[in-house]
Amino acid sequence: MQLVVYSGYKMNKEYITSVFCINKEHPELHCDGQCFLAKKLKDLDSKNKQVQENLKRIVEAEPKFQITDINHQIPYFIIKSESGYLQKPVKNLSVSIFHPPKTV
Repeated sequence: MQLVVYSGYKMNKEYITSVFCINKEHPELHCDGQCFLAKKLKDLDSKNKQVQENLKRIVEAEPKFQITDINHQIPYFIIKSESGYLQKPVKNLSVSIFHPPKTV
C-alpha cells in the first residue's frame, strides 16, 4: 500500500504542493508536499497496525462455546460469558428422546 501512496504523490506532486502542502507559503524550505506524503504514510502505518492487532485478537480468541461429551453421557454446553450472567454449565438439555409408539 505504501507504493500506491508514494506513486500517487509522485504523479500529483505539483497539485499536492500547491493545495495540501503546509509550507506552500515558504517555497525556500523545498518541502514540495513531503509533509503531506509523510502524513499519509503515517496514517497508513497506523491503519496497518490496527488491522494486525485485530487479526491477532481474532486468531487468539477463545471459542465462546464448548461442547463436552464425557463417557458417552448427555452432552452439555459450558458457556463462557464475560458478563457474569451464565456462570454455571447448562445440564440436562434433554433427558430422553421421545420415540413415538410403533404401529402394527
